[in-house]
Amino acid sequence: MRRKINLIKSGRRFADKLSVYIKARNTLVFTFLFFLLTNFFIYYFLSQQNKNVSDLSRKKAELVQFFIDNKEAEAEFIYFSNKQRQFTRLLKDDVNFYPYYNLLKASLEKFSFFVKLDSVFIDKDKTTSFAISFDNYNNLINFLKFAESEDFLENFDQLSLINFSTADARTSRKEYRLNFEGRFRVL
Repeated sequence: MRRKINLIKSGRRFADKLSVYIKARNTLVFTFLFFLLTNFFIYYFLSQQNKNVSDLSRKKAELVQFFIDNKEAEAEFIYFSNKQRQFTRLLKDDVNFYPYYNLLKASLEKFSFFVKLDSVFIDKDKTTSFAISFDNYNNLINFLKFAESEDFLENFDQLSLINFSTADARTSRKEYRLNFEGRFRVL
């Protein structure tokens, strides 16, 4: 018995198998190229990131070294900034005592040199209390007349006599004392 081989039929089968193999080969080549390009881009991206990280690490090391080298200068800067803050706070709360003291002293000297300024208190709102004393009664009466005049009161927004007292000094002379409270006008 003889068998017949049909070459046309097996050629068609071979051509079908060949087209499947070509499609599989093309798919594998494209897949390989896709993964190769993807790996190349990932490698490039990671190398750029690694370069950035190494640059940042180098800069960090430089800054840390700079701070270590300049630790003393930074401490001085902090010290001076704290002092500057304290100074501005002091100026904000400052009473500005001296000009108001001189103003009060000059007002009293307009009257006479027989007036003794015993104590002065001035707060930051320019509220004041002061005590003056006299050696004799006539000077006290003359000062009370002067204290009601515009020459003395022009430096104050308000002024009140709070206390009047007499004291015997050790030399058996009488001393007269007046205590005032009021508010200076702003200079």
